[in-house]
Amino acid sequence: MSTDQKRGVMVLGAGGVGEVVAKGLRRLPQVSSIMVGDIAEERAQAVVAALNDRRARAVKVDARDTEAVYRAIPADCAIVIHAGIPRFNLTVMEACLKANVHYMDMAADGPVELPGLVTVQQQIGAYHDRFKEQGLLALLGIGVDPGVTNILARWAVDHLASVEEIVVYDGDNSMLKASYAFALPFSPDTSIEECLQPPLSYVHGNFVVGTPLETGIETFRFPDPVGPLTVRSVSHEEAGTLPIYLPNKGLTRCEFKYALPDDYVNILRVLKTLGLDSEEPIEIKGVKVVPRNVVTALLPTPADLAHAFEGTSCVGTWVRGQNYEGDSVEWYLYTLGSHATSWEDMEANCTVWQAGIPSVIAVELMLDGVITETGALVPEQLNPEPWIKKLPQWKMPLYKRELHSSALKGVS
Repeated sequence: MSTDQKRGVMVLGAGGVGEVVAKGLRRLPQVSSIMVGDIAEERAQAVVAALNDRRARAVKVDARDTEAVYRAIPADCAIVIHAGIPRFNLTVMEACLKANVHYMDMAADGPVELPGLVTVQQQIGAYHDRFKEQGLLALLGIGVDPGVTNILARWAVDHLASVEEIVVYDGDNSMLKASYAFALPFSPDTSIEECLQPPLSYVHGNFVVGTPLETGIETFRFPDPVGPLTVRSVSHEEAGTLPIYLPNKGLTRCEFKYALPDDYVNILRVLKTLGLDSEEPIEIKGVKVVPRNVVTALLPTPADLAHAFEGTSCVGTWVRGQNYEGDSVEWYLYTLGSHATSWEDMEANCTVWQAGIPSVIAVELMLDGVITETGALVPEQLNPEPWIKKLPQWKMPLYKRELHSSALKGVS
């Protein structure tokens, strides 16, 4: 199957990120059709109505059901973008193989293997050869982090003689404008999952697992207007893939660190203590419920929070290594985005906007014949240069903050 023959795209998941993806696809004349699918058909229909594009249609589909996903994929579809819950990634990938279409997602359940979760390593191990044999691409984790952070790591490795350390730093100074006691700007389920998983780090050639919320705490000075924030190690895909799939230039340390507000850390600790983070059903007065589902049902959805935040988000990749002149360098390669900008651009909060745009760029690059790789790949395995050019065109500017140290040379 070639994207020259089929040019339709299906967005599976009509939440905040899925809506951003669909709105981005609307701007691509290369796309022949846009199918928006969700188990909540009214939500998919609302996204299609907002698009106001004759190419767009909605369909009810359950991402847990491979056969249902397969039947929902349109005949002219070239690419399925899974913008839903990561634990359904394998189900959707299976449907894509059956339909002979390319696949993308924004995230896995993390890099640490735990019961019931889908890791990016499992996706690669189970599906790389199968996608490659069919001449298809499964691009895994093509959001902002993972995604843009992996691309920036690859760009740094390509431009330095050696890279010893890589740390992804994600932080923002967002504040709620609306009258919510508490809200999260992206999937509450995914946020609780990753923050309470044991964080994975790569240290001196070995992967090590830390303690949730307690490992790697430090103050990192983000570029203005975000400024210094307390960050801590969080379970994230980059720490599990960058040490493996980047060209080897001496990497000895790789981590992911996230700035979590104190009130959220306290909430997470309470959820963990009370077992409210659990996905194991419990019976209450004859009714079975999943504790985490109760928690997330009580929180507003990201799609309802499009204009509820103000502030700026900074996501980037810090690297330490040597340039080709032998000097030590530290780079922080990053993108900045504000809730004001994302609202003006797509009426979305900045977190889901940053997560959705890179997959749209990936579609553009695939349909234009720039990305031709096959197999199940992570972003650091691709040429970063087209991304460095495209991201600013989609209002995701890229910056480099640099510290440079040269050895003093004596006077003869």
